[in-house]
Amino acid sequence: MQAVEQVRSLYAYNAWANSQVLEATAALSEDERSSELGASFGSVQGNLWHLLSAQSIWLSRWTGSEFSPVPPPQGAGALDTLRHGFESSHAAIGGYMASLTDEALDGDVSYTDTLGAAQRLPLWQTLLQVANHGTHHRAEIALVMTGLVSRHASSTTSSSRSNARAARRD
Repeated sequence: MQAVEQVRSLYAYNAWANSQVLEATAALSEDERSSELGASFGSVQGNLWHLLSAQSIWLSRWTGSEFSPVPPPQGAGALDTLRHGFESSHAAIGGYMASLTDEALDGDVSYTDTLGAAQRLPLWQTLLQVANHGTHHRAEIALVMTGLVSRHASSTTSSSRSNARAARRD
C-alpha cells in the first residue's frame, strides 16, 4: 500500500470515529454535553468544537485557503451545529484526500500559526498529527462520558436499593 492510501484510510477512519462519537453524545442531555467536566476544553461539547476547529484550520493550511473560524456552538441546536460542521469538514477533507499524491506527502506545508509566526513543516507529519489529535480528544470525550454513565448507574443503583429497602419495611 502506498503512503497516500494509508493516509486516506486514516482519514476515512477519522471521519467514521468522529461520527461514532457524535452519535454517542446524542444520548447525553444538553446540560451533560455542555457542563464543565474537567476535559481539556471543559465539556464534551467544548472538546468536539475544538476537534472540529482543529480539522478546519489544518485543512485551510493544507489547501492554502483562508481559514474561517468555527463559532462555538451554543444552545439547543449545538449538537446539530457540530454534526453539520463535521459533515462539511469531512467532505472537504475527503476532497483534499482524493487529490493528494505520494509526491505531495513528501513536500512541506507553509502557514502562519495562531500566534502569527511563519511555520513550515513536512505535510505528512501534519496529516498524522491532526489524525492523532482527533484520537486523543475522542478518547477524552469517551472518558468523560464513562464518568457520566457511572454517575447515572450509581444514582439508579442507589435509588433501586432505597426502593427495595422501603418495600421490605412495608
